[in-house]
Amino acid sequence: MKPLTEMDSERLLLAKAVGSVDGCVPNNIKLHCDEILRRCDGIPLFIIGMADWLKEQGLQQLHQPKDEHQGFATHYEEQVPRLPERLEQALSSAFSDFPNDDDSRLPLLYMSMFPYGYKFEKDRLILTWGFTECVPLSLGFSNAMLKAELFFSRLVDRNVITCVASNCKHKQDEAEACQWQINHFMHQFLASKSAEMGFVFTTTTLNLLAASASASASAAAAATTECGNQTSSRMPRRLALHHPDPLLPSLLETMDLSQTRSLAVSGTVCRIPVDKFVNLVVLDLEGWENLKDEDLLQVCTSKMFFLCYLSVRNTQVHKLPYEIKELRSLEALDVSYTQITELPLEVFELIFLRHLDLRGTRIRQLPKQIVGRWNISHLLVGGEGVIHSIEKAARVPNNVRRLSMLETLATVDLTSHPASFVMALGDLRRLTVLAVTWSFHQSTDRDYCEALLSCIKKLERLESLTIHCGLGCSMEFLGSLEKSRAPRELKMFKVTAGRFASVPPWIQGLWLSFVQITVSNKQTTTDDLKILGELSVLQCLILGLDFIPGQAIVIESGGFSELQRFLVYCPIPWLSFSKGAMWKLTYLQLKFCSTPASQICVPSGISNLRRLTEVALCYNEKYINSPSIKMTVEAVTKQVAEHRNPIDLFINGIEQDDVQEADDEVTEITIGTSSSTNAGAEDDAQPVGEEATAVVQCEITEAES
Repeated sequence: MKPLTEMDSERLLLAKAVGSVDGCVPNNIKLHCDEILRRCDGIPLFIIGMADWLKEQGLQQLHQPKDEHQGFATHYEEQVPRLPERLEQALSSAFSDFPNDDDSRLPLLYMSMFPYGYKFEKDRLILTWGFTECVPLSLGFSNAMLKAELFFSRLVDRNVITCVASNCKHKQDEAEACQWQINHFMHQFLASKSAEMGFVFTTTTLNLLAASASASASAAAAATTECGNQTSSRMPRRLALHHPDPLLPSLLETMDLSQTRSLAVSGTVCRIPVDKFVNLVVLDLEGWENLKDEDLLQVCTSKMFFLCYLSVRNTQVHKLPYEIKELRSLEALDVSYTQITELPLEVFELIFLRHLDLRGTRIRQLPKQIVGRWNISHLLVGGEGVIHSIEKAARVPNNVRRLSMLETLATVDLTSHPASFVMALGDLRRLTVLAVTWSFHQSTDRDYCEALLSCIKKLERLESLTIHCGLGCSMEFLGSLEKSRAPRELKMFKVTAGRFASVPPWIQGLWLSFVQITVSNKQTTTDDLKILGELSVLQCLILGLDFIPGQAIVIESGGFSELQRFLVYCPIPWLSFSKGAMWKLTYLQLKFCSTPASQICVPSGISNLRRLTEVALCYNEKYINSPSIKMTVEAVTKQVAEHRNPIDLFINGIEQDDVQEADDEVTEITIGTSSSTNAGAEDDAQPVGEEATAVVQCEITEAES
């Protein structure tokens, strides 16, 4: 079921909490409602549960927050140490649905280690699961990661975690920056459940445990005598410290932390005695604002012989100490998006190191000693100093082919390497992910082109291929790749800035779920769309059209059976969507520019995209008064307003709130009527989310009556 829109969410909350949806609510209360709705993420159960809580509070207590910085968040956390009863029961039931065995619930409970609102990448979560007993590494690293993938899919299927890529409206390339997030209330429930089971303790639950222990010392002693196992389960094996607390340092000093295996610290938490955590297996310091170089040195000299995973991602660390070699069991080191400028040679004395992430640092040249670390399987380099900015590549040693265990290599600068180096990459037969840069000079040099083709032919396990091209690069030579020699496992094919005359025919029959490509021959557009439309599992397509269409580009029905996201970059987005076209599409982005154009050269048929929920328009704001820009914006806005679905429209990253407001009452009556009279009349006439919206609107109407 898809979440409710912002408007429907607000109406449901007000109807249930104050019995009115006319907007006559004090401004201060409105601010609290906005925060509640932000946490509810459009989920009706959460909205109704919080409406019950607001009624219990009588609203009067919320009229005067303690100060302008505290407001609802502080008040809610003080007044509601546990979730409202309705939410507690529902989430408890959902938790009970997971198999009650040693493995199935561990990845779910581990989600409480993250700070509230944290957005994470799939690969990072799966990697940390592998070092936190959530997946058994005894299966072997590859099998453990495969099992972690299955856990991840299970959590997605049950909506425990949701993709927030669609919230990154301003990004030009959502697919590669896809992030995930856990809902606030599910996070709060899991934090409580984890503490109850002794799985994870947060700053709050740790304080509650300490307060409870001191308040009933004698009772705790009796319980210890009668049930020693319970006491051991209360030992803080996993700590997630994300909120500053003046009592926290002294509390940690008095605790026995010898049993702690995982520690996560972030935010403005202060004075953590890292030297006491000598038996850590996982140390995650991502986003810890107070982490200093001397703290990292202390970690390296604290005899953490069991430490397998260390992350200082997105911190202000400037230097990796040479004492890093003392962490002899280290298997994964993440220093991405830090101020580090060089990699000490002592890193390569870590004989078990398999995963090294240097993205977003100022390291542009890897030392030749890295080739001696034959067991490295994931090497991530390059990038700017800001997360999710455009990647910059880094140079790797010429004899990189000696890294025979490599599975991931990104992003490598090929522009200053000889053609023989490009060909040698094909000797890395285990590679599943490869990202490189490619220059205009290389695209015109026959030796380089043949070297890249030879490399691709050899990489039979390749699942993701990304080529960042220089401006003006012609990548047409890739079209000569024989279909029988194309990597059969390829799932992602991305070429930025480079141009193809037409879509390479060898991609037919591949199980591609993501494609980014730019074509320049308008005569082959129909054939190109046919090839792309026949990709049976394609979910995201970023299509550049490097020409001005001479006629409407028609998207027919029957193709693109699984496509959910369609991003088109074209001077004039003269697209026409036929009835039944792209029937699973939920996101459409059009990026265009100012050109001489007639009134008819505008997108049409958007109303035929039956499941569309979001449209984004992007153009240079300097040309906002251009006639062609105005015509395109007006045409799309009108079609969005008339669409049967509630659609979020974004223009240059700014949401247009009033596009469909004029038709709200008509839409409400239409959806409500069709849900009762035409349910099941046609396969796609009434998706589950719309039925739910109709029910919610009926409840609101009854409340108004």
